[in-house]
Amino acid sequence: METGNQSSSDQPPKPTRALVLPGGGGRGAYQVGVVKALYEHGIRFDYAFGTSIGGLNATMIGQQELDRLEDLWCNMRAHDIYRIPSAAQLGRLVLGRNLGLLDTGPLEDLLRRECDLHRLKQSPTKVGWCTTDLCSLQTNLVTIDDIASTNELVDILMATAALPIAFPPRHMHGTGLWMDGGLVRNTPLQAALDCGADEIYTVLLHPEKVNVCPANMFEILSRVLDVVLDASARKELQSAELYTQLALTNKESGKKLPAIKVFQPRSPISLTLLEIDPVRSRKLIKQGYDEAKDQLLDYQRADSAMAKLDSASPPAGPPDRIVRKKAKAS
Repeated sequence: METGNQSSSDQPPKPTRALVLPGGGGRGAYQVGVVKALYEHGIRFDYAFGTSIGGLNATMIGQQELDRLEDLWCNMRAHDIYRIPSAAQLGRLVLGRNLGLLDTGPLEDLLRRECDLHRLKQSPTKVGWCTTDLCSLQTNLVTIDDIASTNELVDILMATAALPIAFPPRHMHGTGLWMDGGLVRNTPLQAALDCGADEIYTVLLHPEKVNVCPANMFEILSRVLDVVLDASARKELQSAELYTQLALTNKESGKKLPAIKVFQPRSPISLTLLEIDPVRSRKLIKQGYDEAKDQLLDYQRADSAMAKLDSASPPAGPPDRIVRKKAKAS
């Protein structure tokens, strides 16, 4: 009996895991494939933080509805998210009564059908969304703990999904003009660090590098948004790399820093932010799934190699100093 208790107590504690999903518009289907591969690998999340389409994906993942999320992506088209404005809406845009080029009524209808406040409140995965207020220039992380009603939930989801200029910003609690937090923090990595996660998994959605000039205003808008959001995501990636370096540097001191695992497309995604097509979404889900499985193997090999180095290294503390002195004497 004592031996059994001992073996149970020797098991390492379960790590706290956070999923971080940045924006990327129609490329967001790739994230679904990556999370699907992580689930098959037995990885579940205590936290899910997202911005823009990453925030919408995180919501469904928080509801424990990954299969439904995949089904949505496999059937969604652009007109299920936004519509080209009517003549009357264009008139309101010119007069300053409408603050976005596109009509996002379809997206709001979709969110009201699919999002479940009760499920999110009861979920083992706490969800958070990043959004920026154009009035105060403040960027906030709003978590499910801050949400008291379905209307508030829809407001934060519409706000984090509000691509600058393209989609109208959103009032929250009757104030501000809140929009896509990707303007400042496309990858809400800091939120995962602040919650004390031991392992952080983030899925980046870099656009394909093209050498073709945009041919119309729609393409210009998409390209400008790509530039802004991609620059924000790369800044966060640099932060992740810095944390990884610090973790390796501080390993001997005993200070523990989170392990950050980054997943990103190995082959380019030739899709703009505003393109949503079910055929291409299915391909992106498969690409994300296949590439994530390969990247997981790479991380496993790296972790195994690091463990071997750790076991081969001399013990820390005074004995280590003695060994070094003997080496110098010889």
